[in-house]
Amino acid sequence: MISVSERDSTVEFTSPFGPVDLVWTDPPFGTGKKQAQRGNSYQDGTPDEAVEMVVSALDRIDLAPQAVICVCADYRIIHDVVVRLSSKFTFMGEVIWTFGLGRPRMSWWPNRHNTIATFAAGDSPWFDPAAIPTEIRKAPKAGYPDTKPAGSVWDKTLSNTDPERVGYPNQKPLSIIEPFILAHTSPGGVVADPFMGSGSVGEAAVSNNRRFVGQDTNPEAIEISTRRLSALFSERTQP
Repeated sequence: MISVSERDSTVEFTSPFGPVDLVWTDPPFGTGKKQAQRGNSYQDGTPDEAVEMVVSALDRIDLAPQAVICVCADYRIIHDVVVRLSSKFTFMGEVIWTFGLGRPRMSWWPNRHNTIATFAAGDSPWFDPAAIPTEIRKAPKAGYPDTKPAGSVWDKTLSNTDPERVGYPNQKPLSIIEPFILAHTSPGGVVADPFMGSGSVGEAAVSNNRRFVGQDTNPEAIEISTRRLSALFSERTQP
């Protein structure tokens, strides 16, 4: 159900479960600065280095014909990632994730969102429209439900005091990951994250009865993710 290991750019990204159905990954930002939270940290490279890491990682993953790739990143690398990956896969569109955390910069227009770019590995990407999140209608109408399918901008914040927090920098909320897992895989499907970080993609996968393959170069990320996912898997397998 779970496979966690150190990422090595010189070898194939191995999945003991067979071809990967969904890649959902949150790669380094490319800030060139150290990212830290609660004593856990990693060194961010340059934007060019981050883009190359994404392309290299995806080149080494054995993708199923119906596989979908989702890359979550900010303005520093997302545009170059889309250009580079569009030469290998079919760019299908994007979801904008906006959040309330962080101090807005005053030296230029604020940037408080990430882009989740989606790609199809083949001609028939798996998609279940029932997995699209819903949102409350701002102007309810008689005879219509109070909710409607969410648009392409999702406003979700993972507060610093949320119990979901595990103390790793740039942790992403499960609420922006789970809809993609439900939409692009069936139960038992294989989900991969080559930049595993805090293990959020793994938790979203395991919680929804998918198999997960995660890799990272940071020993702290591997330790946190292994502990987090092992505990979750044990809870789910107890009689």
